[in-house]
Amino acid sequence: MNDIIFTAHGLSATAMEDSVAMVLGERDNFYTLALTHDQGIDAFRRQLALLVARLRRDAARGILILTDMPAGTPYNVSVQLALAGENMDVLSGTNFPMVLTALDQSDLPLSDLTELVMETGREAINRFVAVAYTPEDF
Repeated sequence: MNDIIFTAHGLSATAMEDSVAMVLGERDNFYTLALTHDQGIDAFRRQLALLVARLRRDAARGILILTDMPAGTPYNVSVQLALAGENMDVLSGTNFPMVLTALDQSDLPLSDLTELVMETGREAINRFVAVAYTPEDF
């Protein structure tokens, strides 16, 4: 089983944790970490590094870090940590279906899980287009 970390700016990490619990229940392989406006980047880096180090103690498990946006601090710090270790992937632009898929399919090999989560994210983006109907359509 892979461990899943969601990290983001502000309260969206906590909100994601609450949303996951509502849909899937509590998961023992799901972790969240928020970068808050009153916290420095160094403190955030230390917190994420400690979490990753703790999870890496089980070498059989991979780590998938899902971040809110590319090139933001949560993403940049995650990439730095991934470069320093093995069996860890980082994705940005995370949406709720991506997190649900990551947790639901966390037993897949990490590379397969990462590909599936990216595909889920792309497929989850839809545009609603209103179509005018006439009474004859019904």
